[in-house]
Amino acid sequence: MISIGIADDDALVRRTLADLLARNEDVSVTWNAKDGQEALGYIRSPEVPAVQAVLLDIHMPQPDGLTLATTLQDEAPDLAVLILTTFVNDSIIERAMAAGVRGFVAKEDGITSLARTIRQVVDGNLVLSPTSSTFVTRRYQADQPDQADQPDTTPSPGTTPQPSSEAFPEVRLSEREQEVLALLVDALSNKQIASQLTLSEATVKTHVSTIIAKLGVPDRVGAAVYALRHNLV
Repeated sequence: MISIGIADDDALVRRTLADLLARNEDVSVTWNAKDGQEALGYIRSPEVPAVQAVLLDIHMPQPDGLTLATTLQDEAPDLAVLILTTFVNDSIIERAMAAGVRGFVAKEDGITSLARTIRQVVDGNLVLSPTSSTFVTRRYQADQPDQADQPDTTPSPGTTPQPSSEAFPEVRLSEREQEVLALLVDALSNKQIASQLTLSEATVKTHVSTIIAKLGVPDRVGAAVYALRHNLV
């Protein structure tokens, strides 16, 4: 059973989320909080049962969801944090990733798949809502310099063309690792990747760890961002 806490200043949203999750046999809502301070009190209290995940409204008061996520990164690093938001922009994405947020749930995407998202996040996967995933992909693709602004690298007659270190980073991934990386960029969980590539979940986890180490990034989010920046997928 996965125990979660919900923090949102809208009582109707809290009740709707709790009712929706109550339909799942493996997810239980342990507490509801009207703001960040109340949520932090539940998390810190030895008298309140511990939860495995928290769903935080990004705009709730005292403190807001991202500020609370930053606090929890220090106080409860094993706690899976999901952000509930009505919109996504670059500031939200960057702050959330820095705060260790593992899941984005956009209200405009609907919440019918919320239980599945919670399961994946608790399992250690990064899960983006469709809106968030599209935004991240477009944002980091937009960071790539325009071809028209690139210097002319056409080799002079009689010279041997040299590969660009920017276009071809010093990273050597196997064909299978490239396949796994492409699916990481699509924000698939380890279980979903295993299903698509006909691998065991343990093998996928090993590939993901190897990719992260080879790219020199801290986590799977960093691997996805690196892949987009360097056109690896």
